[in-house]
Amino acid sequence: MLKRITSGAAYSAVVLAALLIAPFPAIAASPLHVTWEGLSIVVGKTVSVAMPGGAVVVGKAMRVEDDALVVDVKSTSEARAYPKGPLRVPRPTLRFLEMRTKGKAFRILGTVLGFCAGAVGGAVAGLGIQGGLFNNNHQNAAAVAFVGIWAGGTVAGYFVGNAADRRWTPVEIVP
Repeated sequence: MLKRITSGAAYSAVVLAALLIAPFPAIAASPLHVTWEGLSIVVGKTVSVAMPGGAVVVGKAMRVEDDALVVDVKSTSEARAYPKGPLRVPRPTLRFLEMRTKGKAFRILGTVLGFCAGAVGGAVAGLGIQGGLFNNNHQNAAAVAFVGIWAGGTVAGYFVGNAADRRWTPVEIVP
């Protein structure tokens, strides 16, 4: 039978996530306006393209040709019509797409906040395990708990920040 494990580190991670995300409302990115010749900015990046008929394909933009954008499809909403693999999206049908971009600010902020929250949580846990401030009954266990929670908080902060840094940037192709 599995036991449910609850720890201060898990609660710290949830609190850290709430602190990171709550003050920053979702910011809608304004669309990039590019010509067909400037569409090379999406090459090598993950793109989401709405196809005629309503299907959506997501994959890596491989190259821009004179008459089509070539996408290596990784996922699709209509596998029969648009299977995984290379797909040529004809120029006349492509007016709008989304490109996945990634910033740095939230990763830095998340790592710093996770580091601080982990240090505080680790110190509290370490002192609790040790048996109080002046009781040295379990020094090794207290040190391991401190370092583990501190490192866990730092890593959790990085991953929360990393998730917050991922964005879909709309790209409009203008004539």
